Amino acid sequence: MRFISKSIIIAFSFFALYACVNQNCDVKNTPKETTFNNDHLLMAVLYQQQAAECKALYYQAFNLAQLMLDKDLADKTQKGKRAVVVDIDETILDNSPFEAKMITKNAKYPEDWNVWTSMAKAKACSGAADFLNYAAGKGVEVFYITNRNEKEADATIKNLKEEHFPMVDTIHLLLKAKESSKEMRRLKIMKKYHIALLVGDNLTDFAADFDKTSSEVRDAKVTELRKEFGKRFIVLPNAMYGDWERAMYDAYKADTTKTKTAIRKMLLKDF
Repeated sequence: MRFISKSIIIAFSFFALYACVNQNCDVKNTPKETTFNNDHLLMAVLYQQQAAECKALYYQAFNLAQLMLDKDLADKTQKGKRAVVVDIDETILDNSPFEAKMITKNAKYPEDWNVWTSMAKAKACSGAADFLNYAAGKGVEVFYITNRNEKEADATIKNLKEEHFPMVDTIHLLLKAKESSKEMRRLKIMKKYHIALLVGDNLTDFAADFDKTSSEVRDAKVTELRKEFGKRFIVLPNAMYGDWERAMYDAYKADTTKTKTAIRKMLLKDF
């Protein structure tokens, strides 16, 4: 009897949330929680830190990147100097210790983010430094486009140098100034270089079409650009955070732990 009652209550809660969302209710007016937790991040962070499969995916991505770069370099019809453009966080530097701190401390981003980046202790993702040094050795320019801000420049440069990445300086490091979109920074590079590869963990690392869009648009655009992935676009795994999560919450105007938890469960597809 208790089990049935609990199931009915849970089902009713999700129905109420779904009805509210579809009637454009303002969930921002719902009471704020007195507690906050990041337990939903636990398996994602553990996967990043403990799964050999995750490490293998990084090696696979950068092995493929090298093959595609070699193919591009062999194309004699392509004129001009080549460049490889990479994101930093969860693409070439592993910030999972910061995400772990968010769980153990039950903190919200960006709390302690600047503390973490100022330490300059993020480790290189598997295969990242080897690939970028290979590219540099072939005469390819390496550019780092990141949404870290300008205050993080010195610590970021220090971190990248200590992890043995090439061409780490204020010319090749393009930080966020005013807007989070990376399109203008990509276009700046394209004025002087042919971008052979774009490498990142977020779809916004590849094209402006993915900037601040819905889950449906993101999905459709991936299908449209499917021939670019594994060819010119190299994607790295990151289940901890990203624009995919923002798009999921934005669709339902969720800004509280309770509503986000409900939405995550509501969007699950089971059998």
